[in-house]
Amino acid sequence: MLIDVLRPEAWEEVNDAIKTYLALEPKVKARSYRGLAQAVYEISQGTAHFMAHKRSIGVIQGQTSAFENLLPYYYKETYEVHVRSHTQLTDVKEWVESLKKETLFVLYSEDHPVTGELYPFADELDRLLNEKRIYSLRVSHSRHFSENIEIRPYTVRMCSFSEESAVAVLGERFRSPPMMVENMAWDKDIFLKQLAEAHAAKSEVNPPLVEHFEKEMAVVATPYFNTGASRLFDRAVLYFKDASAEAVAERAFKKMGLTSEQGWQKMSSTNMCHWSGIKMFRHWWEPEPSQELLRGLIIVGPDLLNTKDFAKTLISSYEEIKQLQSWTV
Repeated sequence: MLIDVLRPEAWEEVNDAIKTYLALEPKVKARSYRGLAQAVYEISQGTAHFMAHKRSIGVIQGQTSAFENLLPYYYKETYEVHVRSHTQLTDVKEWVESLKKETLFVLYSEDHPVTGELYPFADELDRLLNEKRIYSLRVSHSRHFSENIEIRPYTVRMCSFSEESAVAVLGERFRSPPMMVENMAWDKDIFLKQLAEAHAAKSEVNPPLVEHFEKEMAVVATPYFNTGASRLFDRAVLYFKDASAEAVAERAFKKMGLTSEQGWQKMSSTNMCHWSGIKMFRHWWEPEPSQELLRGLIIVGPDLLNTKDFAKTLISSYEEIKQLQSWTV
């Protein structure tokens, strides 16, 4: 029998459990969400509604797809939207000084959701915004698994744990009320299990292992990052200039006795055949990746990096795919 009401306290209990699980400081709070998109929407929209007298926001573009569906609302409501591509953010202080005094918040990402590139300006931007008492709404796709940051009073760090779970860590001066999230069904044990599983999957960061693999693969593939680049070392990132990453990966999975489902849990690609889609990357990613890069880009996780002779398997798979692409007389 359906008693069609929900207990609002359930969400608060989940939040209290998360704060303990993540060992957060007493002065900060945590909020749970059903994925990063909901976290970004609720935090930004709730803040805009709560502080409706402030009609200016800032957005750093080209880093993440998490902000794509937000901007039309602010344009429609005649907010002054200060947009800057991360590729053009050469002087963080100068840009922050250019923001209006009544700026409500700035949205930006700490890291790239696909490649794991880190944006070095993120921490300085957070500090400068706090000095101006502007809400610093920062997204972490993966950085939070390996690095904690100072949660300043006007900071909100939105951390993605899985497709179905995200946590926002709120600075002590953030007061905006939730919108609808507390009126959803919540199970504390299930949510904590999702966080634990995400932590377990992201537990290994090994720069020497990643660098060795990318160097070994350089005979057939191009490393995405230059030496010394600011990046996460929880994944290897490279691309095949003249072959489909999906085809190479599928050939490697067969050699290793893995099903496609098993293999793609340990590896990923921007190849559109793999995703069965065409609008996932190029519309938000700056600089805009070429079709060739998206076709050949491959991201390898720690499980495969730790698998003996995996690089040799991937190289031989590439060579076989190249042979199949060649004309013979």
